[in-house]
Amino acid sequence: MVLPWRSRGGGGAKRRNQLTSGDIYVVETKIPAQFRSSSRTERIRSPRVTLTTRDAVEICRRLENAVAREENAHCFEIVSKIKNLGREGGETTKKCLVENGVVSALCSCFERFASEEHARLLEEVLSVISSWLPLNRTEGFSRMGSTASLNCLVSFLNATDAKTRQNAAFCIREVISLDKKYAYALTDIEGACEGLTKIIRDSVSTSSTKSSLMAIYRAISCDNEIAAKFLSLGLVGLMTEMIVNNAEKSVCERCLVVINVICDNEQGGEDVLRNALIVPLLVKKILRVSDLATQCSVSILWKLWKKKDGDRLLVEALQVGAFEKLLVLLQVGCEEKTKERASELLRNLNRCRNEIEKTNCVDSSMHLNNVKKSF
Repeated sequence: MVLPWRSRGGGGAKRRNQLTSGDIYVVETKIPAQFRSSSRTERIRSPRVTLTTRDAVEICRRLENAVAREENAHCFEIVSKIKNLGREGGETTKKCLVENGVVSALCSCFERFASEEHARLLEEVLSVISSWLPLNRTEGFSRMGSTASLNCLVSFLNATDAKTRQNAAFCIREVISLDKKYAYALTDIEGACEGLTKIIRDSVSTSSTKSSLMAIYRAISCDNEIAAKFLSLGLVGLMTEMIVNNAEKSVCERCLVVINVICDNEQGGEDVLRNALIVPLLVKKILRVSDLATQCSVSILWKLWKKKDGDRLLVEALQVGAFEKLLVLLQVGCEEKTKERASELLRNLNRCRNEIEKTNCVDSSMHLNNVKKSF
C-alpha cells in the first residue's frame, strides 16, 4: 500500500512542503500571544564571525598603504570600517585589532593628514582612538605627540563640535602622560592652555572636564612657567567655582588635586591665599567627599599656613570649624602624611585659639567654648 505522503511524482515534494509549512504553523500557534510579533515570520540575526588575526593584519596593512599613498577617501573608508568593527564586535574584536597594530596605523594616519583640509578624516580617526583609551602604553601611540599631531589636537580643542572637543581632551590627557616633553610641547602651542581651561568653563561634558583637569594637573606639575600660563588665565578662580557649583565627586577631587599642586608654586600659593572662598571650602570638604579630597584639603591648608602670614589663615580656619574637623579626622584615622599635617595644624590652631582667648577676642559664633584642654 502506498501511503498518502509517499505518492509518486511531483506531488510528493509538494506534499512535503505543505507538511513542513503546517508543522511550522503549529509550532507558531503554540507560542503564547504576548511573545509573538504581528508577523508569523521572524528574522533571527545570525552571530557575527569573530575577527581573525589575519583579517586584523590585512586591515592595518591596507590602511598603512592608503596613508603612504595619501589617499584621503580610501583612508576614511578603512577607518570607518575599523570604527564599525570595534563598535559591533565588542572587546574581543578591539583587542584583536589593537594587538595587531591598528593603533600605530591610526596614529600614523592622523600624523600624516594633520591639517585643516583633512578635518573630516582626522575627526573620524580621533573618534576611534578616543573610544579605545587608555592607549598610552600601546605601540605607536607616541605619534600623537608629534608637533603636527599636537597642533591638530589643539585646533580640535577649540572646535565648535562638543564631541570633537571631548575626544581631543581625552587624547591630550593620554599623550602628556607618556612623557613630560609632550607637556612642554603642548603648552608652547598657541591656544592650548586656553583650550583646556575653556572646556572646563563651557562644561562641555563631565568626561571632558575631568580629562582637561588631569591634563592641566600633569602640565603644571612639570614646570613653574607652565603653571604661570594657566594661573594667568584665572585657574584658581575657575577651580574654586567648579568645587562650589559641581556636585560630581570625581570633579571635586580633581579640582582639589590641581589646587594642591598649584600651592607648590610661589605665585600660585599667593593666588590661592587671595581667594576669599578657599579656606571655608577646604574645611568643608574635609571628611565630606572622599579620602582623596580630605588628603588634598589638609595638604592645601598646611601649605598655605607654611607661607607668610600663616596665623591670619589659622584665625579664618578657626572661624569656619577647622579645629573640630581636624580633631575628628585624627580620631577616625587617615593616611600617615595627612595625619602628621593635621596634627601640626591642630597644635597651631589650638595655640592661636588660646592667644585669641587671652585677648578676649573670641567670637561666640566660633563654638569653641567647650574645648578647654590644650592639645
